[in-house]
Amino acid sequence: MQIRTLLAMLALTAASALGMSQKVKVTVRFHTETNKQDGDTFAMPVHLQYQNRDTHLDRIPALSEKQIQTILPFRATDGSWGCAFQLNESGRIRLETMSSESRGTSLVVFIGTKTGQHQIVDMIIDHIVSDGTITIPRGITDIEMLVLRQQFKVLGAEKPKPIKKEAKDDVTDWRINRNRNPAQKASSQPTTPEHKAAPLPRLPD
Repeated sequence: MQIRTLLAMLALTAASALGMSQKVKVTVRFHTETNKQDGDTFAMPVHLQYQNRDTHLDRIPALSEKQIQTILPFRATDGSWGCAFQLNESGRIRLETMSSESRGTSLVVFIGTKTGQHQIVDMIIDHIVSDGTITIPRGITDIEMLVLRQQFKVLGAEKPKPIKKEAKDDVTDWRINRNRNPAQKASSQPTTPEHKAAPLPRLPD
């Protein structure tokens, strides 16, 4: 019995160590605006930076880094980074549902690393998004973008595979193969009636 207990403890320790090694380096959380009347358990107060107003957000994010499949970073006009996030199928469905049910409200994005978490941007949900892509126009720092690049696959960053050179087919048509004498081709064809080419089919009038 003691041996079984020891083995169980070792298994739990190994599982814990594996979980720590697979801990995410960056968090990306998308929170939707909610009603203050939902209470502190479900709603958290926040000041929107770009809209410059106070509101409440749902404590449970509508989307997170778990649904991110690939990213496409780009430089914003203010010098920070923007990023397009391509979501997996689960994220695509969530985004479509959220953008349909929460139109007219705000979506607030938070990014967190080991140095801390901060509000990136707040955006108005003004249309239904069904393609699974959500874009942050600005607000991501250089350090945060560096970690994002390390954690997620960057769209278009894959090295193109070399194109194999295929052997050129021997072109027998004298109209294409200029190195061949048309007279040689004509003389090589049999002239017996049974080898005459069949007439081409005609379209009905």
